[in-house]
Amino acid sequence: MNQKRAGQALIRMAFWAVVAVLVFSFAINSYLSGEMTHWYYYKASTSGYAINDNSFLAATKDKPILLQVVAADQIVGQQAVKVSKGDLLPTGANGVIAEAEVQDGKRVALEGSNLKVMVPTQIKEQSGIKYSDTYRHKGIETNPLSGPWNVGVVLLMGLSLGMLAQAFTDLFGLEFKPTGQTRAH
Repeated sequence: MNQKRAGQALIRMAFWAVVAVLVFSFAINSYLSGEMTHWYYYKASTSGYAINDNSFLAATKDKPILLQVVAADQIVGQQAVKVSKGDLLPTGANGVIAEAEVQDGKRVALEGSNLKVMVPTQIKEQSGIKYSDTYRHKGIETNPLSGPWNVGVVLLMGLSLGMLAQAFTDLFGLEFKPTGQTRAH
């Protein structure tokens, strides 16, 4: 390979390496900052109480856990935030306990300014299949732009890595040719 071509391949490889690092850094930062999670747990699809179900998984009928109902932009610890249908969910929320569930009082009840969680998980059966019914993912609506955003970032990752691989093979003068069709014996 001549020097000029090797230099061009090295520049292309460096460029695509930088692009790949930037795209991956952007995606990782978006995940670690909680932005991706907030896009999934975006809005309330029902009126009720936004919760983080990790904070009360140990609750039982004998030892219920009380969630303090607060007005906040972030759920910290054992808290719940009153939301109406269409409201943006606070940071840290991963589900909504519907008003009807609270009024029913079998799994969750309102006691003053606290939600009393007695049955955070129950086994249900539908169409012959048993499953664990929790409050996680219930009563939420995802951001409609999160799907195209994720696809776009994955495509950018693939493009940058593909172009980096192509520049790498050009730099070292590697050329891969198809081996042809396989024969049946």
